[in-house]
Amino acid sequence: MPRPQPPSPSPTVPAGATPRRAPKRKAGNGVLWARGGLALLGGYTVAAAWAAALARLLPGSLADAALVATMASFVIYTLAAIWAYAARSIARAAVGLALVACVGMALSTLLAGSVA
Repeated sequence: MPRPQPPSPSPTVPAGATPRRAPKRKAGNGVLWARGGLALLGGYTVAAAWAAALARLLPGSLADAALVATMASFVIYTLAAIWAYAARSIARAAVGLALVACVGMALSTLLAGSVA
């Protein structure tokens, strides 16, 4: 005669099965703070680099190009901050933001000679 099973601790766990334990957090809130800092500082760096590059790339008067580039930098900053939280790891987010910022700075430096 089989032994009677004790009642299940929760309705989602079948009778006789052991409940799964939640995985332990390894870094806690440190990862969240690191991504926040990366979103804040890295996003600003990316936005500033691309605003400078766009100001030199856009046609029209210098004032109009700078204004449009500054407005576009708000969108770039938002996308960079989203990337800082969406990347699989902090290292991947940092490398991605650094790469995009370097491309923007290089483009801005290369175009610096063509603006009077």
